[in-house]
Amino acid sequence: MTREWEGCEAPRPRSLASPKIELRTTGLGRGVFATEAIAAGELLIAVAHVFVAEAGQYTIQLDDDRHQAGTGEIDDFLNHACEPNAALDAERLCFVAVRPLASGDEVTFNYLTSEWDMAAAFECRCGAERCFGTIRGYRHLSREQQDSLAAAITPFLRRKRASGLPSAA
Repeated sequence: MTREWEGCEAPRPRSLASPKIELRTTGLGRGVFATEAIAAGELLIAVAHVFVAEAGQYTIQLDDDRHQAGTGEIDDFLNHACEPNAALDAERLCFVAVRPLASGDEVTFNYLTSEWDMAAAFECRCGAERCFGTIRGYRHLSREQQDSLAAAITPFLRRKRASGLPSAA
């Protein structure tokens, strides 16, 4: 862990962002972009330890009634992609690059790896070959779709899955 990330394991009231990313506005809205090359495994954002009971547009689900709160910081603007280049490490509350990013690449993560039921469903525009289409939450996926995400889902979704709760098909 580099010097700027020292102490990121401790509870934090604000998010910490890599100096290699920035928030930008595009024709589609706001997003997080790499400003220089980023290697797979690099820590991108350590999110604030601020929690709420109810899901919202900018929250990240950690348990049935525990969501990392939208704080207006850079992590609130990570857009969804069905084949993302970042993943949530729910244990450390950090986003990590899962593959190399070039300068100018948008940093994305798959909302279906953390959300049981989205606060607001939306049509995905990621353009991936295996796009999930309407993003409504993990519970709305078929068993096959859930299986395809199994390695990346949060401990909360793993518990839901293990309890045998139904999938969409």
